[in-house]
Amino acid sequence: MSQTPAQHPHAPGRRPDAPPIVSRLTHVTFGLWFPFFRWLVLRFPPEWVARLAEATAERAIWARETVREAILANHAALLGLPPWRREVEESARGMLGHHSRSWIDLLRFSASPPTNLDEIVPVRVGTEHLLAAREAGRGAILLTAHVGNFEIGGFFLGAIGLKVAVVYLQDPSPVVERDRKAARDRLGIRSLPMTSEFSAVKILRSLEEGYFVAIQGDRDYSGTGRKLPFLGRDVSFPVGPFRIAAAAGVPLLPVFVLREKDGTYRTAVEAPIRVEAASRGERDEAERAAMTAFVSHLERTVRAYGEQ
Repeated sequence: MSQTPAQHPHAPGRRPDAPPIVSRLTHVTFGLWFPFFRWLVLRFPPEWVARLAEATAERAIWARETVREAILANHAALLGLPPWRREVEESARGMLGHHSRSWIDLLRFSASPPTNLDEIVPVRVGTEHLLAAREAGRGAILLTAHVGNFEIGGFFLGAIGLKVAVVYLQDPSPVVERDRKAARDRLGIRSLPMTSEFSAVKILRSLEEGYFVAIQGDRDYSGTGRKLPFLGRDVSFPVGPFRIAAAAGVPLLPVFVLREKDGTYRTAVEAPIRVEAASRGERDEAERAAMTAFVSHLERTVRAYGEQ
């Protein structure tokens, strides 16, 4: 019988928790801290800001026990190892570092958009799928997930002449929400917050106008999704994006924006997934097949970029 960290408090790979005061202070002063972080990003080298984030924000996140244990559980599932193994903690902490760099890059690039896209996104795979959907003139759903840096995908999409809208849940922090929306506005991206059951109407209208609507396909916020195998577990995924695609008659394009070791990004656009059915019974099967295809793309991407 293997021992858990609770049974073995000094299990290899585990470090003592950061002082709780760090986490509490960060939470209480977040309205002041985040604008200061943005100010630093715009004035100092990103490597320097990343080191500061590691010593402050990342430490505060790691100090929150429920969050830390959830992150460790996810990376344990990814690596197929017990959560107390050193490799799991290294992967989990690496993910926090990538998260900080995602924010740093978003704030930098939205304040001063790069003039040479090839320097930021030198590798672009599957762009032909986007161009084909654009030529069809009906828009598409860009189905992405919380892996990589999906927020900066707007640079790449705008450069090839796509109109982009983003569906999202508003951040609990009004400071973060204001800054994130402002960043999208500067990039010319339409914001579509999910605020009520009528939000789907705005999504359908944007698709009719030829927008490419980006939606997160990995979190079932409503609890009404469909369970599918993912990293060895049954996980509930939202069905909404697939039903909207069926109603609008547009394809779903799995899209991931992934950070490379040298700090550049690569975009990966998979072949279109369609939800086509003549009857309700066929619709359920078509939805399951489409969702299974997306989850397969997502699992492959997460396994290759686990720290993101």
